[in-house]
Amino acid sequence: MRIAFVLARYGRQILGGAETLASGLAFEAAKRGWDVEVWTTCAIDYTTWINELPPGMDKEEGIIVRRFAVDNWQPAKHQRLNRRLQLQHGLETASEYEWVFSGPHSTGLNQYILESARSFDAIIPLPYIQTIPFDAAWLSGDNVVLLPCLHEELSAFMEPFRLLLESTAGVLFISPEEARFAVNDLGARIDQSAVIGVGVENHQPTTSVANNLDTPYLLYVGRLEHGKNVHLLYDFVRRYAREGGKLKLLVAGDGPCKPPEGQEFIFLGPVSEEEKNRLYRGSLALCQPSSNESFSLVIMESWLARRPVLVWADCDVTRGHVQRSKGGLWFSNYDEFKEGVDWLDDHNKAAARMGTNGRRYVTNNFSWEHVFNRFSHALSIWKLEQ
Repeated sequence: MRIAFVLARYGRQILGGAETLASGLAFEAAKRGWDVEVWTTCAIDYTTWINELPPGMDKEEGIIVRRFAVDNWQPAKHQRLNRRLQLQHGLETASEYEWVFSGPHSTGLNQYILESARSFDAIIPLPYIQTIPFDAAWLSGDNVVLLPCLHEELSAFMEPFRLLLESTAGVLFISPEEARFAVNDLGARIDQSAVIGVGVENHQPTTSVANNLDTPYLLYVGRLEHGKNVHLLYDFVRRYAREGGKLKLLVAGDGPCKPPEGQEFIFLGPVSEEEKNRLYRGSLALCQPSSNESFSLVIMESWLARRPVLVWADCDVTRGHVQRSKGGLWFSNYDEFKEGVDWLDDHNKAAARMGTNGRRYVTNNFSWEHVFNRFSHALSIWKLEQ
């Protein structure tokens, strides 16, 4: 089979969830003898869209990667519309299309898609929210299989994206909650869809590691952004400490929402994979407070380290993982957060069982082999027209 993934950014230096998903599927397909290409831009930073990588064709891990310059976007207009979107909790329909068209585009990539897409069995754009894959989905013809990576966010409710979901040959979701959100909340009428998940690399050693701090710690790993709800986690940890609770929050990651000053916070910044795995294994639990997740790799990594997780109850995706795996607890306010922390600290054996449950859930469902088999099966049974 001949397939092409289309996404705005791609490469080893780019660690986003959609990029990891595309890279993993592309590598698995190439291992099985498929003809695989990746079509992307020269940009690395999704805020500036500066062309930092050279254009042209290269080969990365046996996969052909074609890069094209970003040459058309209107950052001031896009930011202005985005502020209106957030303030008004929506835009009128005409402004929704302006929001999309003012984002970054690549004339060269679009031309290449028009010339080449029909010679492939499937064109796979991802994620939905970026304008590069949005363009690809509309330009490719009837062989588009969309990997939207939907979040429950304001932009998902825009008409252009609902029509995109309804106008492709098939849609691949990475969680059952994402699929239900597309149909029940967005009202998308989708003819063909499947849930495939995301592959998770198991680099965890089998031995445990001692926590060398004098108090138990929760761990947060990921981007430090308001949209990840980290400000709420900081507030809850600070209140817990002020009420006499013995707890620290270790924060591994980067972004504008760094933790405040205080003995209860330890800010580590970006860490290596080895250090991250050590932090997982020594933690009381990973805390994932985000309300906007389509999968959450950090939860899976914590479970591979046999540690439980605490998740935000209003995030259907992460709560769904916890319910199916029996690998942790969820909270919707400070009192439930406090009760969850206290319970995990007081019930070490039960917490360890939760971590073991989570590890079983990941290894049984989210190896790259499992994910690729579901991906391959969907493509094999769907009618895709070139």
